[in-house]
Amino acid sequence: MITLRDWELNKEKWLDQDLSLMQSDEGWREGTQKNGINIWQRPFPDDKNDLFRWRIPKIEAAHSEVYDVFVNKMIDYHHYWTAEYTGGFLVKELEENVQIIYQQFNPGIPFISKRDLLYIQWSRKIDETTWQTSFKSIILDEMPVTKDFKRIDWWGGHLFEANKDGSSQLVLIDRENQGGSFPANIMNMVMPQYLIKQFESIITFFKNGGVNTHQKLSDSKNSALKLK
Repeated sequence: MITLRDWELNKEKWLDQDLSLMQSDEGWREGTQKNGINIWQRPFPDDKNDLFRWRIPKIEAAHSEVYDVFVNKMIDYHHYWTAEYTGGFLVKELEENVQIIYQQFNPGIPFISKRDLLYIQWSRKIDETTWQTSFKSIILDEMPVTKDFKRIDWWGGHLFEANKDGSSQLVLIDRENQGGSFPANIMNMVMPQYLIKQFESIITFFKNGGVNTHQKLSDSKNSALKLK
């Protein structure tokens, strides 16, 4: 996890690194493939959990719409592709394209603790048809780990690209250290199939109308988290 000072010193370098990881195949090992969705993974020396990359080649929505959902409306619609998501809220907006977000997850599995996630997201426009967002778990004194939760250490990124037919592509990178005693080798083994299910749900969400036809997570659930 990083501090706000870490982010201030490294934000441009990390954006460049994430963009390279999302665009170049160098260093990646291609693994699972299903229905045109490819999953790649690779290790890094600082964590036993692998970094995963996947590309959804066609989403039935403009890249600006997909960007808006994933960057500005994630806390409202995340439950459509992540079943264990139970709510979240905007902690603070540092500037126009920089936000700190809090989320909670309940796996609903005996002996597996609930998880929470506190991260900073920052975005940039590459060109008229390509936008990028990066994510890193962050430490804030005013947002300690919630009682009975384990905090996820997350590194992620999204690349939103326009297709010529008005649809879009979505490229994502994701590394999740679930905290506690959750074994990294088990995470590395189960993540590809888990991600495939997520991507299929994302495709369905936009194919069926996106935010125009889906209900937001109850505002009362998100607001209740702020009061704890």
